[in-house]
Amino acid sequence: MAGSTTFVTKLDQDAGQRLETMLRDAGYEFREVAHARFGAKGEGVNAVLYTSGKLVIQGKGLADFKLMRLSEITGPPVARLEVATIGCDEAGKGDYFGPLTVAAVALTPEEEPFLDEVPLQDSKTLRDGQISEAAEHLRNVLPHEVITIGPSRYNDLYESFGNLNRLLAWAHAKAMLALHDKTGLKRVLLDKFCDESVVKRALGARAGDIELESRPRAEEDPAVAAASLLARDAFVRGIARLKWVAGITLPKGAGAPVLKAGRALIAQKGRNILREVAKLHFKTTEDIT
Repeated sequence: MAGSTTFVTKLDQDAGQRLETMLRDAGYEFREVAHARFGAKGEGVNAVLYTSGKLVIQGKGLADFKLMRLSEITGPPVARLEVATIGCDEAGKGDYFGPLTVAAVALTPEEEPFLDEVPLQDSKTLRDGQISEAAEHLRNVLPHEVITIGPSRYNDLYESFGNLNRLLAWAHAKAMLALHDKTGLKRVLLDKFCDESVVKRALGARAGDIELESRPRAEEDPAVAAASLLARDAFVRGIARLKWVAGITLPKGAGAPVLKAGRALIAQKGRNILREVAKLHFKTTEDIT
């Protein structure tokens, strides 16, 4: 995967001066840029340092620039993660169409600085294209487990569990245990969606293998953020594949476009198609039938 080709950071006066000297010594081509101390081009990047201290770097040589140039000025990236962690998150639970996806990602403090090109943040703040690019990279470099539950299977499981939280807990338990078995890691951080006791019951006899912590907004942790990216990417790819079942592109969410698409589907294929593409327990089903 090609990493992100834009990077923004902030430098103080001294760091900015040292960077300028470094780039001049390296033979970069300098130019004037409005409201900037300098603009410089070389080694596959364009760098602009604004008078505010904001540094913007763009180009295919970004990764090498950060490693060989910027790290000499700012030092290596500082890891936010304190201990090796399995992060868990899900996607699709609020979307009428498409699968439910659950992801678990194992991350260590030593690995985190090498992911500085990946936007390790809540996937809901990113565009689908950014998520796809980041997820491809994460799949290649980090141990992970992704569970995709298509609508037909989801509807069967929901009828069996009778409750979305218990279904989610079951899926998360499968993912975290599978990754524990691969990596030996015990610490698991989960973006909280229910009381921890529900997840511990889903772990069953293996609850002792996992040191579970769940908390709201856990996507602030890089391991959970990585899981959020993988889960969302799996959801986006899953709902896209359902076009071949539905015959139309299915919208995300549960708003007006979903109602319109649902009514069109029923008109074209009959009510039974919903079991193959949608989560039937949503109130949306009543609204469109």
